[in-house]
Amino acid sequence: MLVFKYRSGTENDLKALENNQYWSSSIEQLNDPCEAITDTKRVKRFLNFVGQKVGAKTREDFVLINDNTDEVLSMDNKMGIYSLSKTPLDELLWAHYANSHKGFCIEYDLDILLKNDGENHVHSFPVVYSKRPPSIGFLDIMRNKQNSFIKKFAFHKSKRWGYEQEHRIVTSKIGLNSYYHKALKSIYFGLKISESDKNQIINLLKPRGINFYQIELEKNSYSFKAVKLETDSSHESNYLQQLPIAITNGKIIEFEILKSKILNFAGIGEFKVLLKQDLNKSEIETLINYLKKNLFNQGKVMFFEFFTDLNQVDNLPWASAEIQKEKTDIQFNHEK
Repeated sequence: MLVFKYRSGTENDLKALENNQYWSSSIEQLNDPCEAITDTKRVKRFLNFVGQKVGAKTREDFVLINDNTDEVLSMDNKMGIYSLSKTPLDELLWAHYANSHKGFCIEYDLDILLKNDGENHVHSFPVVYSKRPPSIGFLDIMRNKQNSFIKKFAFHKSKRWGYEQEHRIVTSKIGLNSYYHKALKSIYFGLKISESDKNQIINLLKPRGINFYQIELEKNSYSFKAVKLETDSSHESNYLQQLPIAITNGKIIEFEILKSKILNFAGIGEFKVLLKQDLNKSEIETLINYLKKNLFNQGKVMFFEFFTDLNQVDNLPWASAEIQKEKTDIQFNHEK
């Protein structure tokens, strides 16, 4: 499934693009003041009934039950939200979220975008639009493993927002989240984007072999269309397959990423890399720094396994490395 993110084109937007990251906002940072509103009357009635059976009698007792219920059910500061759309062609979304058509829109492959963190830390559903907030009951809390509670809390909005056709990702980490670079498929340029801004983005991302589109108006219509741009694709994309020769003194160092596991909530990354040639320690360090920047810029603890033979990936790696507290420890397990 393809999903889309409208961006203004700020320096932070470009930096996140370059580093394969997205910003997961807190509830307070979103522009809808009614975010996360739920109807908790049913669960409060149940808890008040239980409280009465175990000794709650005074008004203060029941106020405490109700206040604690609100506190437990509040997830305002416990989750991050990344809002996406199902279309890159909505004029209101371009106006509201892409600097009045002067920004751009990112196209993602949702399945690849969700690869990281696992089902217990990332939730993804289309937003449900309704006239009234969803009701939270006792069974919703008991069924939390099936996402019942989170779906009602984070994936419901007023019908007035229905034009956004929103699909959300909810993460356990607020702020920058890294993703596997192949999730990025295309960039759409707004009607009013400047040529300099457009060229900057094309030059930044062209080595990845992705598609670029220009948004245009259909003739005699209010509708938009996306026109594919022809860019110089004379060279095959070698992004995250070859180190830039600018940092290798001209030496060709090629590799293939066999495994990329990122746990944003924990700051832990695990990677398996197939080398096309043996490298010395200095070259391994250069490769590790490059991979950290492009695979998991915010990673706190990272583990790398390097192989020189695809048939040996289930055995002892040719070399291994660990990054922790900004220190890199490299271990060669076979002769260099």
